[in-house]
Amino acid sequence: MSCKPAGFAQWRYVVPARIFMFVVGCSALAWGAIVFPAFWQQSSLERIARHIVDGDPFKVELLTDLIPAVEAAERIQYCRPVIRQSAALIRLRIAEETIASGERKLVDSHMSSLRDSVLRSLACSPADAFLWVVLFWVESRQNGFRSSYVSYLRMSYRLGPNEGWIGLKRNRIAFSVFERLPPDLREAAVKEFVTLLDSGFVRETAAVFVGPAWPVRNTLLPRLTRVMEARRKAFANLLYTEGYAVDVPSIERPDPRPWH
Repeated sequence: MSCKPAGFAQWRYVVPARIFMFVVGCSALAWGAIVFPAFWQQSSLERIARHIVDGDPFKVELLTDLIPAVEAAERIQYCRPVIRQSAALIRLRIAEETIASGERKLVDSHMSSLRDSVLRSLACSPADAFLWVVLFWVESRQNGFRSSYVSYLRMSYRLGPNEGWIGLKRNRIAFSVFERLPPDLREAAVKEFVTLLDSGFVRETAAVFVGPAWPVRNTLLPRLTRVMEARRKAFANLLYTEGYAVDVPSIERPDPRPWH
């Protein structure tokens, strides 16, 4: 019996299979060529956002160069919380740097873009405690303090009460409007300050203390008895070195030195 028919029949299946695999391979390459650049851009945004969270400095020119990539990330239809938060964090730093530079013509534009970015991110991930406090800050800065915005700050405390990197930002904002806050949020801000200091954020809490919290220093100081002595001493020494004569609980003031 001839084997040609069997070989021919086998070939009839092999050729379409190979063509199919070739088409699939080409499609995969095409998909990769389209998706990989976008994926690489998103990964870059995430890395930069992590550095922003760590407090690393960035030139505003570098960040503004990222705006097209940020806008592309914000246009993605499906919900990806990390990339949307990264876009909002980059816009936040751009807005802060613009405010610091005094470029008033650009501030409103960047703040509006930041607000939109934050709302997009919260729509995707409503449990983001950091972005709730950013929304409170943006709305209050653009429109003035309103009692309706307090719910954003309260939501931030409710969702992330003990996250240090959030607290460092939130505590400064809370003390900047301390007298306007309801009692529960005043107490939350004071507790947060004490917790941050007790966690070792000495320089950061000192900056808040002599900054927005200075008008309510007599409310804060008695609460520092809950902070471990080593932290209190470091905090007090830093304040004394900067020329602030305050009585930190159980810490003696250093002898005055006239030549200073």
